[in-house]
Amino acid sequence: MMRISSRLQRQARIVMAQGERRLPVKRLLASLLVLLLLYGLSPYVTLWTLNRALIRDNQAALAVLVDLDAIRDELARRLNKNQESAIDALSDPFIQWLEAGIREHGAQALDTLVTLDWVRAQWPARPGYPPVLSRGFFVGPRDFRLQIGAPDAPPVMARLHLGARGWRLNMLYY
Repeated sequence: MMRISSRLQRQARIVMAQGERRLPVKRLLASLLVLLLLYGLSPYVTLWTLNRALIRDNQAALAVLVDLDAIRDELARRLNKNQESAIDALSDPFIQWLEAGIREHGAQALDTLVTLDWVRAQWPARPGYPPVLSRGFFVGPRDFRLQIGAPDAPPVMARLHLGARGWRLNMLYY
């Protein structure tokens, strides 16, 4: 009888030791899962923060969340037929707005027209969440595309980009 109990004790120790080795792996997997969920939710949190900043007219928050230079660069790439652009087709009203701006401001039209006030005018901000988000999806590990707008209105297309300063709006067109 004594011999059986010592065997059981040895087997129990072996099983417990294996369980202790598996515990760090489970913790690591759980941590990775939590980090993945936080990463997946982070553009939505930025979208919510951007919506709040637009509603509250918080210029400081908008300056952090909106990369105007990147928006201008992407629009300039779209207008240059020799460069690739992430922007799909532009709407007729957008092209008409841009043509009028080029006639009035010349080559510096994008620098003059694409401002935080312009972003505010294009963004269909509203109290609550989401800001009439039609679609949102990752197009790469650091890029999140958005289609925003009411079902009866033309959509506003946007992209959030993950950089050193967090997620920022770096593409906007309609």
